[in-house]
Amino acid sequence: MGFSTINIPVPKSLKSKSWGIYFSLVKIGEKIYPGVTHLGPVKTFSLRPPTCETHLLTVKSNLYNKTVEKKLIFRFREVERFPSIRQLKKQIKKDIQMARRYFGI
Repeated sequence: MGFSTINIPVPKSLKSKSWGIYFSLVKIGEKIYPGVTHLGPVKTFSLRPPTCETHLLTVKSNLYNKTVEKKLIFRFREVERFPSIRQLKKQIKKDIQMARRYFGI
């Protein structure tokens, strides 16, 4: 879809009331990076089980096989189903802009 993400498994015990789109922080090594995290099912594609995907706002490098820790800061919207991929991408761009403002970058 054009947005790189860090993906981690979602515990089966996680309740659906936790699903949403969050401002988040990700620790990689000793550094902490701001991001936007999707936690829950990908409704537009009818994907289950839930996913936990974070787009980092200030990192463009390859992070495969890196150990990361995520911290969800603030849920700012619910997980939604969009009528098209185009509209989903448009919303993701808005989410990223909101996160940049939230983190002051």
